[in-house]
Amino acid sequence: MMTLRRFLTAQYDWTGIASKLLQSKAWYLGSLIFVAVLTLLLIIGYHLWYVGMGTRDFATTAFGLEHMFPMMTYYTLTVILLPLLLLLSRVFRIWRLTMTGEGRAGIPLSAYLEEAWIYVYESVAQPLMRKCPEHGRWLGHWFLALGTVMMLAVKVLGLRWFQTDNIYPFYHPQRWLGYLAAGCIAYGVSGIFACRLSAHKETCKETHFHDLVFPVLIVLTVLSGLTAHILRYVGFPLACHYVYAMHIIVATPMLVIEMSFGKWAHMVYRPLALYFLAVRDRAARQVPAAEAVPHAI
Repeated sequence: MMTLRRFLTAQYDWTGIASKLLQSKAWYLGSLIFVAVLTLLLIIGYHLWYVGMGTRDFATTAFGLEHMFPMMTYYTLTVILLPLLLLLSRVFRIWRLTMTGEGRAGIPLSAYLEEAWIYVYESVAQPLMRKCPEHGRWLGHWFLALGTVMMLAVKVLGLRWFQTDNIYPFYHPQRWLGYLAAGCIAYGVSGIFACRLSAHKETCKETHFHDLVFPVLIVLTVLSGLTAHILRYVGFPLACHYVYAMHIIVATPMLVIEMSFGKWAHMVYRPLALYFLAVRDRAARQVPAAEAVPHAI
């Protein structure tokens, strides 16, 4: 299954980058490091030339986060929406590969509309994963997907609410929504690492480099984000600033590389392919009456 997923990911990607990343550890790791270093240089350049900080200020000045608004808003939306748009640009390619040889030109629009629920159902319920005989695997995968989607939605729809210097009380919904998303991700990732380290289940007996990249990156992203959050609330602004920079350096390659070309992409590909298969099957069943009933002589 893992081999098939990687093969299809490479087939769906029209840029050819996914194929290189999935076949070469050097390409994969090199791409992640390149984006991380580029992000670090952007952070340094932004503070030195745009904000006008001196080099000594990096070690002595406890800036808040307000000097990064609204620039950080644009940056965050870019590194999330750009990979997402790149994924969506492959919809036509997935459709073409799925419908090949099935008379796709004759499929009515009604078939696409009637089967649209399949995409939502497969994305939310993940029924095939639920059939896995390994106890708890579906639940961990579901919580990981839920936490990831929640975090992405927060960053896109509620960024100004979350990216702030305001100090909220512990019971404030802004804090608990972030804690809930981090908890869901932590639960899902902990199951992955427990399975990989023990290697007693069939799905975890063989662990490859690509299997660990996404969980490691998402753990580092969550931990650095929570650490920056804690440091800000306990009153260590300078330390918070550095940890927040680390958070951005880790999260950016995870989004730009892993979301666009890596394992994360199956969140979009898999439900979409199943949806197109359902449309194809429905169209095949809807044989016109003129073809089903022989003409009278």
